[in-house]
Amino acid sequence: MNTRLVTVLAAAALAGTPLVVTGATPSATPTSSPQAQQHRDARERVARSTSPTWKVFSTTVGRGTAITVSTGGNITSYLSPNQTGAKYEHIGVGTVGEGYVLCYSGLSGSAYDLGDLASGFAAPTTTSNAVTRRTSDNRIELTQSYAFTVGSNTNVSNLLVTMKLRNLTASPISGVVLRRQVDFDIDTGGPQGWAGFLSNHARTKATVSAFHDPVEAPAGAEAHGITLGSQTTPGPFETLVTQDILDPGCAPAQAPQSPDYFVSRGDYGDSISYAVGTIKPGATKTAAVRYYRF
Repeated sequence: MNTRLVTVLAAAALAGTPLVVTGATPSATPTSSPQAQQHRDARERVARSTSPTWKVFSTTVGRGTAITVSTGGNITSYLSPNQTGAKYEHIGVGTVGEGYVLCYSGLSGSAYDLGDLASGFAAPTTTSNAVTRRTSDNRIELTQSYAFTVGSNTNVSNLLVTMKLRNLTASPISGVVLRRQVDFDIDTGGPQGWAGFLSNHARTKATVSAFHDPVEAPAGAEAHGITLGSQTTPGPFETLVTQDILDPGCAPAQAPQSPDYFVSRGDYGDSISYAVGTIKPGATKTAAVRYYRF
């Protein structure tokens, strides 16, 4: 087996899901054109304009993890491990891209907050355990709650993000799609970061991961990976590796893949898209995802 797949297969085993190769037909090359890659590289280095910090979830267990969430409900930093001599940042470097995209019938385009890009939502309100947003047309309310589980010698620390949609109108809202999007920059930030925004990306039926093979790390450095996994679904869903790190749409273009191993290598986005369907007046539907390092 190609060693680049070992890490992601281990993550799939942890999540209990088989590796699948459904979806778009892989391209003949694992990366996109040099021009497209340069465009993403330039965006990765722009100044950040994310919302202020709302909460930091942290532990020293398992060599340490610290996850920062903004008042907009975005993960703006994912440090893990997080200890002296081994601090690796996987999201909060370059363009901070983590958040959510919402589409539904009657909405022109989409409502989204991806950290550096946001449109279609009113200002957030926060409580001690949740971030709430309403769409600008006041039709749907999105409430996000976060549960941090400290790991042990046998289980990794992880963050569960629960997203509840509520129909605020007196009529059904159809065609609802909710998507979680993240720009993983594995092993790029932090004092020991080395990767320069380049990662391997692969998906299973219920997870999508970005990772490095241990042989990629320079002497004295480490290779890591992070998985975004589906936990609760309101309907059919799909895992995606997106060509655009901050795609704000509900039908994002998929990144090109290796024709042999279905791995995308480059600076890409990772996502889980939920076909929520119709929400009745006053009703709610819920999706949840989990983040964890491996």
